[in-house]
Amino acid sequence: MDARALIEDLVQKIAPNTTVVGIAEEPENYRVTVTGTSGVVADCELPRDAVEAATRRWGLARARLAATLKRCADAVDARIPDGRG
Repeated sequence: MDARALIEDLVQKIAPNTTVVGIAEEPENYRVTVTGTSGVVADCELPRDAVEAATRRWGLARARLAATLKRCADAVDARIPDGRG
C-alpha cells in the first residue's frame, strides 16, 4: 500500500467523520490536512520515515501513525450531544 492510500485508509478507520482534504509530500515529512463535522480544518505533520515504515509492516509502526492521525482528527471532529442529559 502506498503512503497516501495508507493515510486515507487509517483516517477513515479511526475517525469516520473526518475527511482527508490534502496530503502534501515534503522532503522530510507528509503534511496531512483533515476536516471534520465541525468544519474546522487541521494540519498534522507525519515524519516520512514513520509513514514509510508503516507502509511496509503492520504492528507498532502502523499503530504509532494511527495515534498521530487520531490526535489530528480529534481536533476537527465535534461531538454532537444527543440530548439524553
